[in-house]
Amino acid sequence: MAKKKAYKKYRTLHLPKAIVDNLLLKLHLGFADFDYKPEIFVSILNDIISKSSIFNKKEKFQYLFSPLDSRFLKNKYGNAYVNHIDFLASNNIIWNDNYYKNKTTYYYLLELDKYIEEYNKLLSIHNIISEDVVTPYCFTITEQNLSESTENITDLNNQKNRISTLWYKIKILITSKNKKYLTSSYNDDSTFINNAPKHIKKMGSHFRKNFKIDAEKAIAFSTTQYFENIDKAESEEEKLKAYNKYTSRVTSIKAIEGGKNSKSIYFKLNKTNGRIDTNLTNLSSDLRQFIVGYEDMVYLDLKNAQPVLFNIILKKHLINAKEDLKKEINQYFEYTTKGVWYEHLQELYSTTREESKNLWMKIAYSKNKSYRNDKKIFKDAYPNIYKIISTYKAKDHSDFAIKLQKIESDIFIDKICRKLVEKEIIPFTIHDALIVKKEHKEITLKIMESVFEETLGKIPCIKEEHHE
Repeated sequence: MAKKKAYKKYRTLHLPKAIVDNLLLKLHLGFADFDYKPEIFVSILNDIISKSSIFNKKEKFQYLFSPLDSRFLKNKYGNAYVNHIDFLASNNIIWNDNYYKNKTTYYYLLELDKYIEEYNKLLSIHNIISEDVVTPYCFTITEQNLSESTENITDLNNQKNRISTLWYKIKILITSKNKKYLTSSYNDDSTFINNAPKHIKKMGSHFRKNFKIDAEKAIAFSTTQYFENIDKAESEEEKLKAYNKYTSRVTSIKAIEGGKNSKSIYFKLNKTNGRIDTNLTNLSSDLRQFIVGYEDMVYLDLKNAQPVLFNIILKKHLINAKEDLKKEINQYFEYTTKGVWYEHLQELYSTTREESKNLWMKIAYSKNKSYRNDKKIFKDAYPNIYKIISTYKAKDHSDFAIKLQKIESDIFIDKICRKLVEKEIIPFTIHDALIVKKEHKEITLKIMESVFEETLGKIPCIKEEHHE
């Protein structure tokens, strides 16, 4: 009887060519004086880029960074992580901020030009050409020019920054020795999904199977946007932000494109705040249009979500409340549930709507001692509510945000989504918003409204988004 041929499995990573070239050249030149594993190096780089896209959600993107706790690294890579991450840091492939000493260390990538300059310098010093650099035996590398499908960009090949669109597709053979760090996250998600309540289990399986993106169009859109931002950039810092924003987006898109086969699709429980984190919650809003089938879907978003959910906490403070507090809470309730809270702050502060959002972030989520001048107008208008917010942040300023996120998760995941799945409607979720098929819009709205009526006592403003 013929022996059954073993089926080989691979993990695919996508990383900027300039960074990988720099790493491979230093390995080729013998800079690493320990028994290293090349796949650990590229996996750590992928950790930094992919986690950065989550932490840079507000798209400020001056640096691509990632907080990588030593416990996370040890659990994923074993004791080998120390030598590997020290090598990357000491050889100018990544850097870490010593300000975070005794806390989770933040690791950063450098500006792209620095990788290229050092690469060319080392080739010259050692009198070798790039073709001489050996690719490690354990993976194959394919070069990709992400600007090839981009339209309406003139003289692309003459632009210095076109090198930013050159990426490597790195295909790594999964073995018994490396599967822990190449597939562990995906396997952990599988365990969570399989052991989750019935409605979350169905949502997880549905997401893994059905969440897809038109990667070619999404990357073309992001690349066009990148070159437009480069043209508008008035400083090196703005150029760096444009590149890091682009890199972050490409990483998000490629992870979705890889899906189950590349073990890069994720659906996991955030144990801190109870949220469900997915590739979709990490996707920039203007890339949603490229979700496969999005033209037949509707996006339903709770307007002023976090300010609205704060009302659930405030309801408890109404019990035995004095008249001045009652008046503040009732006024706050009206503005937030009508979806005009930021407009109200805009009037209070005589500022723009975008700035009013930033002001709320400072009021609600910063340390009590921070931004005191910015908080003064709100404190004068809502002294009792300000005091309540400050009390929740007294021990740790993140406690208030986490409390609101837990309320959000309870309402959206445990209440709304549970009722939807019972009706055989399985949504995609984005924390305080849902994506469902257009044919399910009316029943989804009814369920959302009934849950809010029950928990808030009023139906708040729910915003709809369609893409034709």
